[in-house]
Amino acid sequence: FLAEGARQGETGVIAAFEQRPNRSRGGLMAELIESGRVGVIDPQAAGLSVDEISSLLVNEIRRLKATRVVIDSLSGFELALAPTFRDDFRESVARMVAALSNTGVTVLMTSELEDRYADLRFSPYGTAFLTDAIVLQRYVEVDSRLQRVMAVVKVRGSAHSDELRSYTINDQGIQVGDMLGGQEGLLSGAPSRTSPLLDAPTGPGHG
Repeated sequence: FLAEGARQGETGVIAAFEQRPNRSRGGLMAELIESGRVGVIDPQAAGLSVDEISSLLVNEIRRLKATRVVIDSLSGFELALAPTFRDDFRESVARMVAALSNTGVTVLMTSELEDRYADLRFSPYGTAFLTDAIVLQRYVEVDSRLQRVMAVVKVRGSAHSDELRSYTINDQGIQVGDMLGGQEGLLSGAPSRTSPLLDAPTGPGHG
């Protein structure tokens, strides 16, 4: 997301709580940071509240005139907070998203989900209502092998694809593959093959 923005001449900001940005994707993010095209908010600063981190993000957005922001991830974000700031996490995130949106940036937030097939919730914090779009990524078993799949779950105010597609990640980023045909129930944890529809014979002697 940030790399694509940089290719289009846009600057971005990242608050990374899961992985150091300079260790991702073979040094590409480190290059973007060193060149000033991506700014970094230090998630290791102890004792900050969501509102204080939001203020740091807004200041960095204004400094770089950034148009893209990444928060990776909400679960890591919560763990990085001082315990006294975790009780109203949902409300604080709502305020942060509103503050970031007021600057005109596009915000990408990641959220790790518990792998419970029978209870597929798209945010453990009840923050899905804040988003304009939700893209689900997960591993599924296909022919006794794990495969990455993605699906567009929500795009507010717009029609969108409902296909479940495979994807890979390489040096060029995410490569979206083919639709997973011939399978159903992949997200339920109990996949099965679909039976092809057979054309009924027509003509004399049939019917």
